[in-house]
Amino acid sequence: MPVLSPSVSSTSSSRQNNRHNRTHSFPAAISQVISRQLHNSTSSKKSSKHADHSNEDAGMDSSAAATEQQGSLTEQKSAPKDLSIALTTGLCMCCLSSLRYPVSIPCFRCTVCQTTNDVTALPSKSGPTITSEYLDDLVSTEHVTEDAYKNVEDRIMAVFQSFGGLSNSFSNGKKLTYSETSLDFGQISKFYKFVLCSSQQLMRLVLKSSEILLKRPGRILASPSDLKFLLIILENPVLYSARSSSSSGHHSTILKRLFGLISSLNVNCHHYLVNWFARLPTESFRAKVELINSFTTNRLAKYCSSRSGGAKIETYGADWRIRAAARTLSLLFAANIQVLKVPTSSFYNTLVDYIDITHDFDIWEKQGISSVVGPVSRAPNFSGASHTTSSNPLTSQGLHNPAKTTSSPPSSTTSSLSHDNPSNSAVSPSNFTTFTFCQYPFYLSMGSKITILEYDARRQMEIKAREAFFSTLNYKRIVQPHLVLKVRRNCIIEDSLRQISSNEMELKKGLKIEFIGEDGVDAGGLRKEWFLLLVRDMFDPLNGMFVYDEESNYCWFNHSTFETSDQYFLVGVVLGLAIYNSTILDIHLPLALFKKLLGCHCTMEDLMLLKPSLARGLQQLLDYEGNVEETFCRDFVAEHEVYGSIVQVPLIPGGENKPVTNANRGEFVNKYIQFIFDVSVTRQFQPFKRGFYHVIGGNALTLFRPEEIELLVRGSDEGLDVAALRAVAVYDGWGHSNNTKMSTHEIEEAEPVINWFWDSFANMDTSDQRRLLTFVTGSDRIPATGIANLIFKISKLGDDSERFPISHTCFNQLCLYRYSSRQKLEAKLYRAIAESEGFGLR
Repeated sequence: MPVLSPSVSSTSSSRQNNRHNRTHSFPAAISQVISRQLHNSTSSKKSSKHADHSNEDAGMDSSAAATEQQGSLTEQKSAPKDLSIALTTGLCMCCLSSLRYPVSIPCFRCTVCQTTNDVTALPSKSGPTITSEYLDDLVSTEHVTEDAYKNVEDRIMAVFQSFGGLSNSFSNGKKLTYSETSLDFGQISKFYKFVLCSSQQLMRLVLKSSEILLKRPGRILASPSDLKFLLIILENPVLYSARSSSSSGHHSTILKRLFGLISSLNVNCHHYLVNWFARLPTESFRAKVELINSFTTNRLAKYCSSRSGGAKIETYGADWRIRAAARTLSLLFAANIQVLKVPTSSFYNTLVDYIDITHDFDIWEKQGISSVVGPVSRAPNFSGASHTTSSNPLTSQGLHNPAKTTSSPPSSTTSSLSHDNPSNSAVSPSNFTTFTFCQYPFYLSMGSKITILEYDARRQMEIKAREAFFSTLNYKRIVQPHLVLKVRRNCIIEDSLRQISSNEMELKKGLKIEFIGEDGVDAGGLRKEWFLLLVRDMFDPLNGMFVYDEESNYCWFNHSTFETSDQYFLVGVVLGLAIYNSTILDIHLPLALFKKLLGCHCTMEDLMLLKPSLARGLQQLLDYEGNVEETFCRDFVAEHEVYGSIVQVPLIPGGENKPVTNANRGEFVNKYIQFIFDVSVTRQFQPFKRGFYHVIGGNALTLFRPEEIELLVRGSDEGLDVAALRAVAVYDGWGHSNNTKMSTHEIEEAEPVINWFWDSFANMDTSDQRRLLTFVTGSDRIPATGIANLIFKISKLGDDSERFPISHTCFNQLCLYRYSSRQKLEAKLYRAIAESEGFGLR
């Protein structure tokens, strides 16, 4: 075996060889380990050879010794060519960077985040812990001596710098399960409160020790029991002190490592975390959401500048800290889907609204990565079994575009680390691509999502208009750049269905409406009136397509209708066109419909919303403590009304002969809910879904949650703020006769009719306010993005007149005369309210 010597030439050759065989530069620690091993081997061999020469040839002259030394150097120079160091590739347990390192070393340090990854776990040592008895004694001590205080510091340092010490602290004695962390959070809160009240130095010691442990946990975190120290550190109240971007930036060193370790865990650990997060108190859950959001804001702010405006994807797309925060927040979002803790809007990040979101969307589409925690929902389960699904809680449906395929990581990143197994959620294509916020759509507010949806719709409209233009040039025929529907008012469903069926490939063009026999140019009002009239006729109970529940006032598919599937296809097209053309519809469809459109399961909560009486009866069946079979006398059959008569339908084969018992009542309720929302309406829902996706089926839709789609279609039912509506109102034709430009405030002061109108509007009860809003805008709801985006225009028709103040085709615009008295104005307004009943307002 050739002898290695730390000569300059040998070192240079070795460095070139190593540089050729690795993906990233070796960390300094790895280089030191290798050099030390080579140096020890060289010294040992040289010592042995020197001893042999002394015993055999003690009289060797200096020239002979020089010749031997020269030969030895020649042998040393050729040694690196024969030396082969086995390398492997692994992912950092914090930032997921791909690194190559020698197989023989027990640990490696990441060059990106400086986290030390121990491939071989450090030996566990029995050390001090913080028990409830120790904490009680600590808190009860009134006067702490200097020696005792030093002992407390030593105990805290020893515990918080040790993986085993911290993981075994604050135990409640219970077994770790999906629903139990085996941690006493009351004791954890008590400890942090004691540290805060003691001194700032003690808290700084806790923070510094936590950072040291996060920088080197000492093992690969692969078991749910390995997560307890992360939960303890996450409960530190100092991290939540202000929950502002500046506070998050102050503790960013701890937070980035904490989020990095949590985000890189395997799928099984993520499932445990999701179930644990779902059982947190609401305030604690909300605090964690705000903490991660503020950390993201702090990171994004670093890429924003006064010149360029919002952050660009070229800057934030490679930031592993933002990616780690997003993946951690996605776990909380998944927990919020299981148990609703906070509204979806709590996950929105305001600063994300200022990035180039359309470019972010384009990059996301090109990469073909599915959105994380999109429209997924747990299936209804009343059997009481624990949630132990093996699917990844961080993934959801893919892109709708079948041409997009999920990109796979390069072959050079295949890892041989023991902690990189197929179940590791960290090893996914998204880790090797540019980070995009569209992959984590819960960050995006409704405004950002609507911007993307409008951008996608405009892009597709432009494509269709361009195709029409070139078709005109190539085939010498006139092709309309818009989809123009010519309909009769008394046959609006038949005319609309016929023209939509004959123009299915043109539905993504801009929509314009012409009423046959009427003059007018569609500038938006005719289109809105077409939607209003068409929806009123389609959802009319006398039409038989939908049935209404008198208690909930919601409608659902009529499973006994004689209408063809084409009619339901039209309904789906109309809903898609409404979203496509940014129009709010006055329809009473439940959230369950939008959940079904996005592939979510319907639950007892959805049944309670649609059919409250039936849901209460099924819940009583589940809660009954006596003999269910003798008391309820039910079989596995569902009952529904068909044109006045009750019809029974078996829920399972032979269900009419299978009684409902205490043992199978959970299955019965599950089957009944499935029958109501799925089985009984399959014939009606499938063409409806096909029509909806024929218009709106694009990748932008996957960014929305069901409740957000409902907001897009129906608008928001939040309370009507008259003052806010007045602030965004536009006045047309009001002012002095010399056409002098007047401000809104000057118009309101100069025109008493304007003030009369707003005073009358504010004094109306809520129902009359909604009806008047329906008369003016076509819907009693406000846009999903808020009342600030509602178009409310008040135009002047002239001096006082007995004529009716508004035309049915003039939507979003209230036309008033200069009435001579407030009483006359109010009479006209209440007449408008009465007219709104004919607009289908229920």
